[in-house]
Amino acid sequence: MMIILYLLILFPIFLKKYLDYQDSQRNRVYHTPSESDHTPEYSTHDRNLYYDQKSQDYFNRFIRCLIFCTYDDKKFNSVADCLSLTDIGDDLRMFSDREEIESLFRNNFISEPLRPKIADFKKITDEVDEEEWYFESIDLSNDERWKKINAAAEDVLTEMNIKERDFDFALYVPR
Repeated sequence: MMIILYLLILFPIFLKKYLDYQDSQRNRVYHTPSESDHTPEYSTHDRNLYYDQKSQDYFNRFIRCLIFCTYDDKKFNSVADCLSLTDIGDDLRMFSDREEIESLFRNNFISEPLRPKIADFKKITDEVDEEEWYFESIDLSNDERWKKINAAAEDVLTEMNIKERDFDFALYVPR
């Protein structure tokens, strides 16, 4: 009799653990379609369409990121209550997403001659580790990498003929 009682008590516990495990397995499986998963004309067109629909948002984030990267320590400290290096590091991830950047070229938000300068900017920003962005351990007044990032961002913005280098933080919402 006692065994049956224990089994009745333990059954709901094991059932819950089993269901939780099944749920976690279902939520953990991600599938990113590769080129071999479907026909090329379907994948290329739909992928481009997906990114093209968001290209204005990508462009806004691209410009915002470049503007933030032109800030020196004084200007950055004056807006530190609205902006952090973590935010900039998050925005810089778009430079690693080839589809987002390609949509900007494809939709003429950025002209093709700027491709090498943007690639150089990405190389310079890649010198800073993700942890340094996250823990905000970059000394903006003395770090040589930040000075390179600063100059490269200025160069890209100048090439794009973007004269306004301030940002309306009332409209800024971190991702």
